[in-house]
Amino acid sequence: MDKCVDSSAEGAEIAENGEGFNTVFDDVFRTIAQKMPFLLIPLINEVFGTAYAEDQKFLQLRNEHYEKFGKIVTDSIIQIEGHLYHIECQSKKDGDMVLRMIEYDFAIAIEHSVMDKGIIEIDFPESCVLYLRNHRDMPDHHTARIRFADGQTVTYKVPVIMAQDYTVDSIFEKRLLALLPYRILRYEHFLKSNSVNPKKIERMLDDYRLICGKLQQMQEHEDASGLYVDIIALINKLADYVIPDDNPAKERLGEIMGGQILKLKSESLKEEGRALEIYALVQDAVLTPEFAAARLNLDIDELKKRMSHNGYRYPES
Repeated sequence: MDKCVDSSAEGAEIAENGEGFNTVFDDVFRTIAQKMPFLLIPLINEVFGTAYAEDQKFLQLRNEHYEKFGKIVTDSIIQIEGHLYHIECQSKKDGDMVLRMIEYDFAIAIEHSVMDKGIIEIDFPESCVLYLRNHRDMPDHHTARIRFADGQTVTYKVPVIMAQDYTVDSIFEKRLLALLPYRILRYEHFLKSNSVNPKKIERMLDDYRLICGKLQQMQEHEDASGLYVDIIALINKLADYVIPDDNPAKERLGEIMGGQILKLKSESLKEEGRALEIYALVQDAVLTPEFAAARLNLDIDELKKRMSHNGYRYPES
């Protein structure tokens, strides 16, 4: 991410220029990394030439590393079959990015170091930087040459991947669904300038019609309704941020993508399912109304009303 700080995925602080210490772009990537980490598997395959299946078993490792001078927070660390993969998401060009990556990777390697016959083995992770915007003269790798005091020289290279290099078709073909929310940045400049360019607006809307159609096909054929609504939610969240309120493209895009969803819909469905389970337990006298109301953060009258609305019988005292 653009700044390394201790911050949560909620309550992003956005500076006046739109790039705060914790931006909405960071929030979306953190949401994907924490709640939909399986979407990073195809990204790993694309960058590192692996061929992991989408249902590949993996471990999502904690991204906070404590050092002598403070805490380092990385974006995403995944362990697959003994291999560590580290992905950093970056919206702005940063000339010091390679230094930051060395720092991050060294912290990760130290944390996972092992002792072997009296020698500590430190294995660096496979790392890459995902850039959300297109940047001129961006190299294929961030590179640093490290010279040790004994004369050894090591070239440290981190692959660079550009989200905007991929078309909608190639995103779906390669299953790089984690890139879909950032598609709006392809049109960011002319949207924020509020310039009237009907051709560009129609091109953008056609893009999102295609995205929506492909997501609907995925939902129908892969039983991926939860993933479908989650991705739509993240797409809408970034579109709402990038497109000015007075730009008519905002409403038109909202109509295509099903309206603005700020909370992941699948999470709402899980919460609703949990509430229904509790209503049933109250109806069957397994739970007391007082206990159920406390678990759902409701008062007794509201619990009684919601149970009745959902077809459950509130027990008579």
